Amino acid sequence: MLRQFNRFILLALIVAAALYVTLTNSDTATLKLGPRLTVTTYAGVIYIGTFVAGCIAASLVALFFGLKGYFRERKLLAQERARQNFYKTQETARCQMAAGDWAAARALWEDVLHSDPDNVVARVELSRCIEQLGDLNESLRVLDATRASNRSNVEVLFRAAQLNQRLGNNTAALDNAKLILASGPSHRALELARDASEALDNYDQALNYQDELEGIGYQSEQNNLLRAKLTYGRITRGDPAVAAKKEALLTLLKRHPEYAPALESLANMEREAGNLELCVEYMMRAARASGSDVSKWQGIVDLWLSSDDTDSRRRTERAIAVARSATKDTHGAARLDAELLLIRTLLAVNHFQEAEKAIDAFPTLANKEAGGLTSDLSRLLTIQRGYCLSQTGKVHDTAPLWQELAAPSKTRSSSRSVSGPLAVKRSEPSPALSTP
Repeated sequence: MLRQFNRFILLALIVAAALYVTLTNSDTATLKLGPRLTVTTYAGVIYIGTFVAGCIAASLVALFFGLKGYFRERKLLAQERARQNFYKTQETARCQMAAGDWAAARALWEDVLHSDPDNVVARVELSRCIEQLGDLNESLRVLDATRASNRSNVEVLFRAAQLNQRLGNNTAALDNAKLILASGPSHRALELARDASEALDNYDQALNYQDELEGIGYQSEQNNLLRAKLTYGRITRGDPAVAAKKEALLTLLKRHPEYAPALESLANMEREAGNLELCVEYMMRAARASGSDVSKWQGIVDLWLSSDDTDSRRRTERAIAVARSATKDTHGAARLDAELLLIRTLLAVNHFQEAEKAIDAFPTLANKEAGGLTSDLSRLLTIQRGYCLSQTGKVHDTAPLWQELAAPSKTRSSSRSVSGPLAVKRSEPSPALSTP
């Protein structure tokens, strides 16, 4: 009630002020509104009308800017709500990705892109989800729209380069890496460019990227090996002349003396040239450089055993020496493989007594290097034991071994013949063995 009374008083004051202005300015005045339109009335009325018109105009201007600000505020609030919804959806989607639920995460990222097609983060994450679901082509396609409008987005370029590499599109991967490098050197981009160039057999370019990588101070234990591999690829690319290839390989070995592929290439060249001793020397160096790869030692043993050397004793001694070399400086499973190579070599050259000792000592060695014999090793050792017995005239003693091989795996694993001596019962005398 009091508020209405206050309004009535305010209205009365306004009317009184208007009457006061009108009465104190009772002279007539003419107001021209146009060429032929004029208004003649009290001057006070014109003054009040002009004032009211100014107030109305100012109010309209204020209303216009007020409405404009209101709609701008509504737009900003809507954007803020959308941003908050995106963050919430992003958090949920990332939780799904962390849990490995890629299909659910994909649906959430697709919802985000439906409302905001230009959202780069959502496209990248959607690409990751699709990649995990196994569709690499679709994953790459998702990035295409982003790459069209955001060619400088480094994350998108990295993703595209990686996907193209996995799809075997090394040219496209290299193009993406070059776009990244255009904005500045990056060790990861240089690695991508180097690997893609190598896959395209462009070893000169790959070496240039490796130089840049080392030039920015990136250090890695693999640098020497990578440089050797790239240099070796450049040397062997195409069909170079033998002399030039050999010279280039020797130059490579001066900087990387333990690079096994170069040593093997030189070994093959010397073998084709009939230089067996030099061939074996390179093969021995390659085998030592390869560490635990016993197959390379096996190749040297086979080479000696199949050589054209008429001195059989020399061939035998060389083959055994190589097999013994394989057992040096090796541990674990590689040590057992090397010992098996020695046993096979001794059996191949009819050194049955030495083979017998090695077979008997093998279970102890297996316990030391690998914690015991596996079923496959036990079976292989049993076969070698049986062969050795049969070749030394102890044919009757092989029966328990063949029975052991025919028994179920549990019975075989508990058999004492694996860890026992080579022959417990000797019903036949051992034949006199001669060393070739």
